[in-house]
Amino acid sequence: MSVANAARLVLLLGALAPGAMPALAQTFAGNEIVGTTAGDLAAAIAARRAEFEADHAALATLVDTLLLPRFDMQRGSRAILAEHWESSTPADRERFVAAFYNYLVASYGDLLLYFKPDTLRVLPFEGDPTDSPAHVRTIVRLNDGTEVDVDFIMIGRDGDWRVVDIVAEGVSYVKTYRSQFRVDIAADGLESVIQWLEQKAADGEAAASP
Repeated sequence: MSVANAARLVLLLGALAPGAMPALAQTFAGNEIVGTTAGDLAAAIAARRAEFEADHAALATLVDTLLLPRFDMQRGSRAILAEHWESSTPADRERFVAAFYNYLVASYGDLLLYFKPDTLRVLPFEGDPTDSPAHVRTIVRLNDGTEVDVDFIMIGRDGDWRVVDIVAEGVSYVKTYRSQFRVDIAADGLESVIQWLEQKAADGEAAASP
């Protein structure tokens, strides 16, 4: 798996790491969410790998039920669209959030099949566990043994912590997509970007269909 694919993999993992974590000087709910979700994912992949390889829809359902709740897709999408979020209609915002999520799942969901118990590990939390946003620091291990530093940026509200950005080797996925879409929107408008995402998602689903 390449570093680029690793970044896409962690984007879909949302907040994951091996189930066992070392005792920390101070605990953080985000780190605990990471470990619990990772254990569930590892168990699901191990038990149903053949099914997921044959049935993309089943894998997409796993993402919907296990990983999506760990992401604040609306807040992340708002950060990606930046000034264009404020100038868009509620309907267009809703379409963008859905289209962007479906695009990610259709394009990169199969990378979850590479997930193993040692793919991600959570590092001890540093900072004030009541501060928001907070960084869950992890290390992603690639298939060739290369290790990549990945931070999950989480926002807390009423004790519920969700991922809003991922920074892999210092590169923010929110900033990356913001730069890409800002150029596309300036050239062709938000509707064109939404349609592109919807078409890419549909193409990915069609390609994965038996």
